[in-house]
Amino acid sequence: LASAWSYAQRTGRTLVIDWRGSCYVEQPFSNAFPVFFEPVEDIAGVPVICDDRVNQLSFPGPFFPRWWNRSLIDCINRPDEQIFRERDELTELFQSKEDNEANTIVCDACLMWRCSEEAERLIFRNIKLRPEIRARIDAFCEEHFSGHSIIGVHV
Repeated sequence: LASAWSYAQRTGRTLVIDWRGSCYVEQPFSNAFPVFFEPVEDIAGVPVICDDRVNQLSFPGPFFPRWWNRSLIDCINRPDEQIFRERDELTELFQSKEDNEANTIVCDACLMWRCSEEAERLIFRNIKLRPEIRARIDAFCEEHFSGHSIIGVHV
C-alpha cells in the first residue's frame, strides 16, 4: 500500500485500494479494506477510493504491468513466475521516478520494503482500524498481556 501510495503521490494519480477477493472476507466482491479500516478520502493529499465503489469502477486501459491487458478470464490464474515478474516490473517503475503511459497501474504483487520508511509511517498514521476491531484488540491485550512485557512475531 505504501509503495502504491508513493507512486500515486509522485505522479498525481488516484489511489484505489481494491482488496476484493481477499481470503479475510466471505463475500468475493466485498472490498476488505473498509471491513478492517475506517474510510479515508485521501492520504496526505492523494485522493483515495477504498470502499465498495470499486465494484462500479471501470478501470481504463492500457494497464501496467502488461499482463493485465489480457482478457479477464486469462488474468484469473497467474503463475508464481508472473507474480514475481510483476513485482520486479513494479519495483523498477516505482524506483525510476518516471511515470508510465498506462492509464491504470495494477499493483497486485507484494512490494514490501520497496518504498521509504517515511511512506510506510505515513500510511500507518493515516489509516485507522475500525473502532470495534480496535476495541477487541485492546480487550484481548488487557486480558492476556496486562502487566507483562511482550514480543510479537509475525510469520
